[in-house]
Amino acid sequence: MTKYTARTGVHWVKQGLLLFRKQPGGLMALFFCCMFLSMFIMIIPVGQLAVFLLTPLFSVAMLEGCRHADEGKRALPNLLLSGFRKPARGPLLTLGALNLVVLLLAAVVVYSMSGDVLARIAEHPDKVDPALLQTMVVPMLIASAMYTITWILTCFAAPLVFWQKITVGKALFFSVVSVVRAFKPMFIATAALHLLYFVSSNIVAMIFGASQMAMAGIFTLLLLLIVLAHCTLYVAYRDMFDQPQAAAPVDLEKHDRPDTMA
Repeated sequence: MTKYTARTGVHWVKQGLLLFRKQPGGLMALFFCCMFLSMFIMIIPVGQLAVFLLTPLFSVAMLEGCRHADEGKRALPNLLLSGFRKPARGPLLTLGALNLVVLLLAAVVVYSMSGDVLARIAEHPDKVDPALLQTMVVPMLIASAMYTITWILTCFAAPLVFWQKITVGKALFFSVVSVVRAFKPMFIATAALHLLYFVSSNIVAMIFGASQMAMAGIFTLLLLLIVLAHCTLYVAYRDMFDQPQAAAPVDLEKHDRPDTMA
């Protein structure tokens, strides 16, 4: 069994940066395709919920782009459709439904703890008492922690379904076990990415001040962080589950590779 240390997390981030440098334009173009499709979906009724349902499919598209870059291939925008094709589409949508359930549970937590405050803010959105907003801090932190921890524990589920061709239940199990086993590097990698964004965004704010240019720069850094996070996730997956192979049209319910999870 491979033993992971805190230094492994730093290594994953470094390798993720090197992977991004191979094809920054292709990976950013693929991410913008995912983002524009998300924005288009949000126009339709209940589109905001649908975006959370499709999150695993978008994540698979970005990870496929990382695989192509890693193998020296071009990361093209048509990889956006990778997760939308059968047979992976159904299981990935199931993961999306679970993602949506966690989001709704987090919203229930916020409403149960601050329902009256939310109602008062909705009644007078132009006259919001700062004291009311302060009471929202703890519920929002709890809800955010619920969603973030769940996402981290299940972050390998979508690529496992897509590349290893295993069922949703097994993918969730192996994802949770792998993240817990590699808790230190996962924590360090997450912290390093957030620190990288914090430092770079503060540098932009110091240079441009409170201007539109600063806001645009900070937003651009946020987009870069999301792509870098996928590059780092791909490197971590490759380290824990071996080099991923191109998805083949097989039956996910019949084809399983438990030996690779040992």
